[in-house]
Amino acid sequence: MSAGRKKTPYSVSSAAICALGALFAAGFAVLAGSLYKVQVTDAADFRSGQMRQSLRRVQVPGRRGRILDRNGEVLADGRPGVCVACYLDEMRRPGSWTNTVNAVEDAADRLAACIGRAREISSSLARRHVRDSPPVPLVLAQNLTDEEQARFAEHAQEFPGLDFLVRDERTYPNGSLAAHLLGYVRREKPDAPPDGSPANYLLPEMRGLEGVERYYDGYLAGTPGEDVLRVDARGYMQARWEGRPARPGPDLTLTIDVKIQRALENALKGKTGAGVAIDPRNGDVLAIASSPAFDPNAFVPRISRDDYFALTNDPRHPLLNRAISGRYAPGSTFKPVTALAALDVRAIDKTVEYDCTGLFSHNGFKLHCWNRWGHGPIALDEAILHSCNTYFCEAGRKAGTNAVVSAARAFGLGSKTGIDLFGENGGTVPDASWKMGRLKEKWHPADLYGMSIGQGFLIATPLQMAVLCAALANGGAVMRPRVASPAAGAAAPAPRSRVPYSAADMATVRNAMRETALRGTGRRIYERRDAEGRATRLAVSCAGKTGTAEIGSGPNKRKNAWTIAFAPFEKPSMAVAIVVEDGESGGLTAAPLAHEVFAAAFGETEVEEP
Repeated sequence: MSAGRKKTPYSVSSAAICALGALFAAGFAVLAGSLYKVQVTDAADFRSGQMRQSLRRVQVPGRRGRILDRNGEVLADGRPGVCVACYLDEMRRPGSWTNTVNAVEDAADRLAACIGRAREISSSLARRHVRDSPPVPLVLAQNLTDEEQARFAEHAQEFPGLDFLVRDERTYPNGSLAAHLLGYVRREKPDAPPDGSPANYLLPEMRGLEGVERYYDGYLAGTPGEDVLRVDARGYMQARWEGRPARPGPDLTLTIDVKIQRALENALKGKTGAGVAIDPRNGDVLAIASSPAFDPNAFVPRISRDDYFALTNDPRHPLLNRAISGRYAPGSTFKPVTALAALDVRAIDKTVEYDCTGLFSHNGFKLHCWNRWGHGPIALDEAILHSCNTYFCEAGRKAGTNAVVSAARAFGLGSKTGIDLFGENGGTVPDASWKMGRLKEKWHPADLYGMSIGQGFLIATPLQMAVLCAALANGGAVMRPRVASPAAGAAAPAPRSRVPYSAADMATVRNAMRETALRGTGRRIYERRDAEGRATRLAVSCAGKTGTAEIGSGPNKRKNAWTIAFAPFEKPSMAVAIVVEDGESGGLTAAPLAHEVFAAAFGETEVEEP
């Protein structure tokens, strides 16, 4: 028996092997196709998706525009502010993000000790920034002085992850000059990107909080730019590219003349009060001041708690803009309005004399003239010149409440002037309905008599009285005051309204105001004497009216001193209203201040003694 081939337990046919090989080949082909699709065909899409997940957009504020006076002098500008910032990609610690927060807080404490100032960031701010904005530098100390910069630079190696950061800050080169007009700014985060762009982080930008900075905030603000950051899985920055560059905001030119503004503020220095100078031809505000004032630089980059409390707790209220918000009885500066009301309804004749005995008495009401002996027989022009109280009580009585109230409102009292500033007060022109609604009392003839001499419930702001004076100066046009110059080529401003009084009656009152400034209660508007007795006069003619408004009673009784004036008399280019709280009288306290303002604008000449 021959031996046969021994069989293996398992045998695979060549066909099965081929099939298996084909299956593997097909799998490799699919895998290769997929890899090709991922790495070649769809590579751009995957890279784009990856970049979208790792890129962050940061909105960068544009530089704020400057504020200039009418002659181009800079009133508000930008300057480089040196800060110390913490770069979290270099400060991060392994483990929980609270470890990084702890490192940041420790660095903030050591930095404060190094530069010699209090720590500026709170623990909550540090936590929030590390958690929500890790790619963005966290500012630990703002606005470093040269000495503080030197201290940090000397010890910089002790602060890994901290470095200087320079950003634009606001500066007011003239300090407190025009502080209430200019206002101040504060760095805040914007509400949302202005163009709707999908920015992930919005860096704080300067926002106007008061004055022109607030009213024209949108105009002055620059156009934001954009930086692009690449971040890792935990949100820390890995790379940075500058995207769209930020653009600076436009400059804003004001109607203010720094020379006149400085003269007005110097006149008010050491006093509590306010003043406004207006061009009666177009409503341009040439100067506007409130005293005492403050330095807006104290608010940059932010005011300290102690300094802010000192300002808000000061009994003189230096943050109050008295020029547009102060509420004052205008006193005898209102008498020209009463005169026009009485002339218009023919309640008085300018040539008919009234016998001032020093006391006005009617139906049990009594009011003394400031001249207790009386002025004797006096006509309208002399009544304005000597500011006779009894004459104008009688003129108001004859004219009636409606005529006097209508005249006050025709000159813009009792309503806001429409100036391009926030915070304006509209004042009060009282009548029967106002008194009943406010005090639940009936109107009394005494209310009319008090209003006729600028007292009682009648309330005005210095700005309103400047607009009133400008209307007397220009022949009756009530202008809308403005502090920002119009764009080049803009149409001339139209009057808000015109007073309904004849040119003849206006001329009567204006001429009486000229005599008042030459030889009456307002003569110190035109002429002044120094401590040695040397006299100087304005180089131009002028007209004006003074007033002394009594407020309070008994031991709390005090006086507010007023002056309204305009010059030159023939072609007025400036109207001024000034009030001084706790003054002696309008003629003694406020009139010389108007002289100082006019002298700065028009000059003065020394009077040769005979």
